[in-house]
Amino acid sequence: MVKNTQGGSSHKKFGRKFATGTTSKITRLRVSEDEGEIYAIATKMLGNNMFHCFCIDGLTRLCHIRGKFTGRGKRDNIVSGGKWVLIGLREWDTATDKKGKEKLQQCDLLEIYSDTDKYRLKESISQNWAILDKNDVSRDTKQELLEEADGFTFGTEKDFERERLIEEMKSATAEKITLKAVEEETADEEVYFDDI
Repeated sequence: MVKNTQGGSSHKKFGRKFATGTTSKITRLRVSEDEGEIYAIATKMLGNNMFHCFCIDGLTRLCHIRGKFTGRGKRDNIVSGGKWVLIGLREWDTATDKKGKEKLQQCDLLEIYSDTDKYRLKESISQNWAILDKNDVSRDTKQELLEEADGFTFGTEKDFERERLIEEMKSATAEKITLKAVEEETADEEVYFDDI
């Protein structure tokens, strides 16, 4: 084993004995097996190992991050806004508290999906994934503004002129302009350095 010359626990925590097999995780994709397991997207991170998630059934729930995803297990399983997750519903949980006020239904985190897992889920399981895509807080805001513009294009006259010229250059209707240089007899003229 290689000697730890750097010292300290910050280097020891990345040791080989704590690494998990990455090859088995790539081939295995955890999917919803029970009716109590549903797909969701993390929308708002809270403290104390909790976050709000918008579920595929259209409800917002309070999700608890289990101990499996903290400590050493947090290395490859970081929850942030916009991450797709698989949650397990708490069937015994009620929608009201002791005083009769409504509260968010609570659930537990079962799986965190990476970007490649998202594509694999979309290909293998038929669900309405557009619900999760609409509530993604990590999407590019410019992309959203362009989609929600309802056909209107905002810009200055210079922007429109530039776009028109680019389209004109791409089209086949644009004519080529050639300039012919006229040869003058410059050898007879005298050039004064003061004029330059």
